[in-house]
Amino acid sequence: MTNALKPGDRVRLRPRSHGDVLDLFLRGKTAIIEAIEQDFEDRVYLAVVVEDDPGKDLGMQRKAGHRFFFSVDEVDLLPGE
Repeated sequence: MTNALKPGDRVRLRPRSHGDVLDLFLRGKTAIIEAIEQDFEDRVYLAVVVEDDPGKDLGMQRKAGHRFFFSVDEVDLLPGE
């Protein structure tokens, strides 16, 4: 699936049900993939910036608090416009 996703793609967030309060708040929001990252255990994560975040420009600059991380199976790719 990561081959189909790339920075700049728009996705709908659907975090797992056992997430925290922030996950519940972000559920259903649209976001832009800022980067695709991998941790030391070879797990792949999408760094996303929520579209309606007033500070989304800060997220695109990789500032803390405006980028969120989701696994590939927690997003749905939205059709291109």
